[in-house]
Amino acid sequence: MKSALFLRFHGTVSRREEAAPHLKASGDAVLIERGRPRLLIVSCPCGCGENFPINLDPRAGPAWRLYKSRGDALTVFPSVWRESGCCSHFIIWRDQILLFGQNDEDFDSVHDDSTLPSPDAVYQQLPSEGLLAFANIAEAIEAVPWDVLKICRQLVRGGFVREGRGKQRGWFGRK
Repeated sequence: MKSALFLRFHGTVSRREEAAPHLKASGDAVLIERGRPRLLIVSCPCGCGENFPINLDPRAGPAWRLYKSRGDALTVFPSVWRESGCCSHFIIWRDQILLFGQNDEDFDSVHDDSTLPSPDAVYQQLPSEGLLAFANIAEAIEAVPWDVLKICRQLVRGGFVREGRGKQRGWFGRK
């Protein structure tokens, strides 16, 4: 099976066994929903052929957040790092898949900037002293975290913002 660069969403079902017929190629996905989103079942984008669940229900343990954008494009936060099987690590962002070690350098070219929050809205959340995680900024302005990370990195390149190093990578503050 070939690795996938895009998520192909095949709809919503109510039970896990109903998802399997829809998962034929890497990057295929089905949402399991019973009153609320429970799982996103994904055919691994690396091409290994395994289907695995991404938990979306915090009542069932550690959970990812699912965001739906214009045109129903799906984003999952944080990144997915499989701890078994192929051990793939990837981002699902507006139906695009960035596999770490394969196409993660494409992060800044994921989609048109017109869909992102304004740089000013992001900048206003940044502290003058210390650093703040991009996920916290996203929550404060009700934005997709990967969008905010992209804006923060653009502001760093423009010289307006600083990013932490080491364990504080992904944390930002005003210069």
